[in-house]
Amino acid sequence: MTDTSQGPGWWLASDGRWYPPELHPGPAPMASQATVPSSGPAEDALARWAPAAAAPMESPPAIPYPSQGSEAPGHGAVPTAAGPDAGPAYPDGWRPIVSTTPSEGRFTRGLRLVGIGFTMARDEPGLMMVPVLAFLIQLVIFGVGALVLLPTLRSMHANEGQPVHFSAGQWLVMVVVGVLVMFVSVVSHATIIARVMARFHGQSVTNTQAARAALTKAPHLLAWAFINYVVISILRNIGNRGILGFLVGALLRAGWMLASFFVVPVILFEDKGAVASIKRSVELCRARWGENIVGNGALGVIAMAAILLDVVVAVVLGMVFAPLGAAVGVIGLAAILLVLTVATAAFNAALYWYAVTDQSPGQYSVGDLQSAYRQKGRKTGVYGF
Repeated sequence: MTDTSQGPGWWLASDGRWYPPELHPGPAPMASQATVPSSGPAEDALARWAPAAAAPMESPPAIPYPSQGSEAPGHGAVPTAAGPDAGPAYPDGWRPIVSTTPSEGRFTRGLRLVGIGFTMARDEPGLMMVPVLAFLIQLVIFGVGALVLLPTLRSMHANEGQPVHFSAGQWLVMVVVGVLVMFVSVVSHATIIARVMARFHGQSVTNTQAARAALTKAPHLLAWAFINYVVISILRNIGNRGILGFLVGALLRAGWMLASFFVVPVILFEDKGAVASIKRSVELCRARWGENIVGNGALGVIAMAAILLDVVVAVVLGMVFAPLGAAVGVIGLAAILLVLTVATAAFNAALYWYAVTDQSPGQYSVGDLQSAYRQKGRKTGVYGF
């Protein structure tokens, strides 16, 4: 054991020391996949981050490890009693969890997968810079679109009292702006999913590396952005047609959201086009509809509760000093939206992992399963980049 790696196969334990390959307790040395080389092909990174069923360890560690009480259940090991049927004699009475299909119901499982999403938002705060950057890019797109449309809109307002009819050119500009805005949102979502998937494998990557990998699927993501924009526009138009239209539109939007929930991860990790990914997403949704509904419902309830609390705090502070109340309200709302955006994307990744492997990520994942010798997370640069 040394303080530095001595070559390929050496792995870093949580005690900060490097150990040779022959002392590795599992079949897959984690040190070799702890980071993604920035010079490697981005698409190869997506292949390495794809969901994979966790394999049990074949032999115990050859060293007295872990030695601290912090390696408790939930961190990849469980206490075991000594006995003839206790299996391999792991140090300090600990044995790694073998990932199996969870026995709890859909409701419990859905909530646990949502919890993984919020844990990821807590552990990887740099992920929240992804939607911030996406929002800024969307503002630029809106601004450019407004500059293009402004002269023609002014001429339309000159004929007051006349019904407004947009020209084909104006409609084209608005559609292009809408699709580009949707594309930025899709890429942002894909970037978070890619980085979360890498984390599930015990790898530490930056937002830039995750975005570069996601953009290798840019044509398919753009096609999906266009399809999603068209469908949402149609559903919005249906929702604007009275009470009945509102109810029907709301049901159709909920169904579309559930059916298309897995489209982005399927595009990233299954090498399918947009249309084929929609079909695959529907297939996965049918298999995991319970966790999907529970998870998205829980996210919605949490969002409403957090926003309501933010409004109450802002109103109370506004009674004392109005500018302070307004500032707290705006900042709080922005923080809530950022956390929920990251948590939703992470939940998307976690549920996709479970749908494909029938195993839960997080503490049961390939990387975290063997947390007794997992490499400590390295810093990924300023704000996650």
